Amino acid sequence: MELERLQDILEDWAKWMRKDDTRTGYPYKSVGLASGGESSHGAFDDMLKDMDLDLVHKVNAMINSLDIQEQNAIYARYLKSKKPLYYELKLQYALQNLLKLAEKRLIT
Repeated sequence: MELERLQDILEDWAKWMRKDDTRTGYPYKSVGLASGGESSHGAFDDMLKDMDLDLVHKVNAMINSLDIQEQNAIYARYLKSKKPLYYELKLQYALQNLLKLAEKRLIT
């Protein structure tokens, strides 16, 4: 995996982390009747969303497996939390370790 791709996934992860989930187990899409025309959301779009969400979940698990200082550096960069001491160095280590973990888990 390239660093740029990882950073794109981390941006998606940050959006997912900031998302307010207030659903209580009910489906968030209501069942509608098809009018016979083209649908506004195709099966391909849904498949891409599912794949992106799967990547976000995998990256979340990888972040949780990092050292706490590296986790804090990721949180500071992407979630705007407090920066740890030696932030730049810890962020660099965190990104390197995430790249290694992604390679091990065959995430592309």
